[in-house]
Amino acid sequence: MSKFYPAVIYPASILSFLANNPISSQKHYAVNLKSSQIFNFSKRNTSFKLYQFLYFLLGFLVPISFGALSPWWLVALLWLSIGLGLVCALSPSPTQKLGNQSMNQIQTPVIKPKAVLRFPEHEAKLSSLLLNNVLQPTSKSNAPAGVSEKAFYRVLRRLFPSITQGMAFDNPEFSYPYSADFILVHDSNLSIDIEIDEPYVADTKAPHHCIDQGKDDTRNKFFTSNNWVVIRFSEKQAVKYPYSCCKFIASVIACVAGDLTYLNQLANIADLPSEPMWTIKQAKKWAKTNYRKTYLPTYRK
Repeated sequence: MSKFYPAVIYPASILSFLANNPISSQKHYAVNLKSSQIFNFSKRNTSFKLYQFLYFLLGFLVPISFGALSPWWLVALLWLSIGLGLVCALSPSPTQKLGNQSMNQIQTPVIKPKAVLRFPEHEAKLSSLLLNNVLQPTSKSNAPAGVSEKAFYRVLRRLFPSITQGMAFDNPEFSYPYSADFILVHDSNLSIDIEIDEPYVADTKAPHHCIDQGKDDTRNKFFTSNNWVVIRFSEKQAVKYPYSCCKFIASVIACVAGDLTYLNQLANIADLPSEPMWTIKQAKKWAKTNYRKTYLPTYRK
């Protein structure tokens, strides 16, 4: 596991699936035929009217010029001017450029890329892989929720309606079940265990979630062996940057399931700053100085 938060641990089955099923980069396009047709019609219509006007002008001036103008050099000057005007009007103009494209290319349909937010075939394959292969919770957990989890859950619910808080999973190697802080199950059967790690227990000040304790590694292996993706945030991250945490969750969904819907909604949210994990020694120091109180009061509910 990474020594920094946020940490994400993938099951071997999902890593193998992603290696064999890379998300397609094929782009979808939308063709705007209507606007190009209107443009071409108006251009042809304008050119036709210009020719009509010039022919009318030529037929009107020829008969009256010799009778109305005198001497002969005025007639010659008039027709010289008309001749130059006709040459300029009827000569093809130089091709105008738009970057590396000529104006003539505007007559072709305008093709614009359309954002692809989901890949149904990829999701279907992932769903088939995980169907009936993901351990399901047995009941609601009786473990008390951390002090920051209730407020963070409200933020999570705004973006991930299917998320659930506090679910218990039976572990045959222990007499008590594992409790997941939050679980999120995607339409593709992608199942994510989301954990919030505090450096020490609030009432006893005992070190908690330390990298040199080994408890979290054992727990992570239990969930990943049962095809759950595990995401871990520090309590400080969940308190100070709840929406950035959601963006990280959305990036995992995009990476595995190919569903960019949530990530697209959080495009304007800053990426989550990383934070180093702690040791037992560091956790004890923080407990003595009440370190958790330095960030808990700043949480925006």
